[in-house]
Amino acid sequence: MFFYISGMGATFFNTEGKGFFLFTWNKILRLMIPFVIAIFVFLIPRLYFGQPYEEWCRPDKVNMENDYWEFNKKIIPGIMSRLSWLWYLPALFIDCMITYPLLAWSVRRSQKIPFNGRDDGNIVFLQLGIFVAWCYPAFYLDTDDDYGQRFLLPSILTLSIIMMLFYVLQLSIHTENGAKYAMMIKILGPCGSIALNLWKN
Repeated sequence: MFFYISGMGATFFNTEGKGFFLFTWNKILRLMIPFVIAIFVFLIPRLYFGQPYEEWCRPDKVNMENDYWEFNKKIIPGIMSRLSWLWYLPALFIDCMITYPLLAWSVRRSQKIPFNGRDDGNIVFLQLGIFVAWCYPAFYLDTDDDYGQRFLLPSILTLSIIMMLFYVLQLSIHTENGAKYAMMIKILGPCGSIALNLWKN
């Protein structure tokens, strides 16, 4: 529900007037800065005090570290694997970055702005660029048991196909038989979620 409401809220952003860089800066201010602050104010103290009760809170998952500053030094390099309830902030930021081009495309279609090779082409190229950029952390930074190659890379390819269908179907909404294409888009969402879950580990 949180992700759904966040997605609905994003539709109010003026993509035509402000663009991708202001959108990104807005999400950094609203999501990533609070995320970094929360790591030091909430998460690390929670991990420190949780050491006697949960092994995963300990820096090496075996021995406790009683010196708080030494604990910080040891825990920060691997903090991304211990985010606990904070995972949703970077996940939401990544979702916003990946789906911004589709948002801009959807706004143009909802406002019945005629297809323009330059502006709409830039949106498609931005989408492709974001997917290529996302391949790097998905493929190289999560390599345990080849998870990047076995799960994350195929999921990016699956998402690319799903979003390509969104782009194509939206071009047809305001045509003579546009209602049926709108229904296809509604069906595509759940079908896309099922397809992506095939790669969930």
